[in-house]
Formats: sequence, structure tokens, C-alpha cells
Amino acid sequence: MAPAGVLALLLFLGAAPCRAGSICGTVRDGVTLQPVPNAAVFLFDNLDQYTGLYAGTDVDGRYCIDNIPAGTYTIQVRVDNYLSAVVGGIVVEEDATGVDVTTRAPLFLDQPWPNPATNEVTFRLDAPDGVETRLEVYDVRGRLVMGWQGDGPASTRTIRWDLRDASGAPVASGIYLIRLRAGGNEIVRRFVRLR
Repeated sequence: MAPAGVLALLLFLGAAPCRAGSICGTVRDGVTLQPVPNAAVFLFDNLDQYTGLYAGTDVDGRYCIDNIPAGTYTIQVRVDNYLSAVVGGIVVEEDATGVDVTTRAPLFLDQPWPNPATNEVTFRLDAPDGVETRLEVYDVRGRLVMGWQGDGPASTRTIRWDLRDASGAPVASGIYLIRLRAGGNEIVRRFVRLR
């Protein structure tokens, strides 16, 4: 009788080979159609569970995820850690599956400066083109102190705030939260107001 280790090896050698494929493509900006470098592409199974497989785009926006077991998948593309595209229903078999992706412009809110602030604070943000964008300042109790809204072209915008509320009164010393919302995404930062 063969030892257990030899029997296991024989069973392994006689097993049907595991089929694996690849998903490869290019990530492009949805407005300019330019390639998006340094985007992260994550692979999820048909139950929306992360598979642990991912790739990053090169300088030409190209990516390739290899050694994917046969099945149906979804990819999520993240730019600067923000979700910018989702493509589902991707069927992978034994060869390469081509999936090109167009992304939305990522949402970005820089750290408020200066922080702490005494007379004025500056917010720098990027938001998607043509999407309603709201930048709001809240106190630590969750009360809206000041807000700005827009839906212009995608660009870096700078907002300087004189630390006065909507009625024109100076805001009190303390911690404030800045929330940027656009296209279903949200970023929150905080800063301290000193008097």
C-alpha cells in the first residue's frame, strides 16, 4: 500500500487542471479620454467579495490582473483612493479578457491651511466635471456653520474662508469639520480655529 503522501501526490497529479485567465485593459479619463496612470484596479467575485487580486495602471493607463480562476467578476477602479469606476459582469475563462474603463474625475480635498487658523483658512479641492459639489463646514455638534455649492467644470478650486458664519459673525474657537460631497463620494477633513 502506498504511503499517504504518495497517494496525495498521485491524486493531485491526476486532478483536472485549474483554469485561469486574465483581465487586461486601459483606464481612461471619461472627459479627456487621456490614460489614467497610477490607478488601482481591484477584483471582486460575483458575491462582491474582494478576491485579493489587483493591479496598478502604468504611465499609459494599462493594467493586467493574471491568474484569475474562471468565473464572473467585477472590477473597481480607484484613483487617489477614491472610487472612480465599477465594471461588472466580466466573464473570465482560460485566456485574456479585455476590459477598458473610463473613469470619473476623482474627488479631492486638501488639508485645510493654515491649521490651526486664526484669521482665515484655505480649502483646495478638485471635483468631477458638471457634478453638483457641496463644501460645508460643521462645528463639533454637527451644526452647519458655512457652505458653498457649485457644479462647474472640473478643476482645482481654492476657497478662502474668513472664519465667519453665514450671518457674518466670527465663529468660536474650537474644532471644525469640512465635508466635500460630489457624485456620491464624500471627504471629511478637520481644522482648529484659534482666536
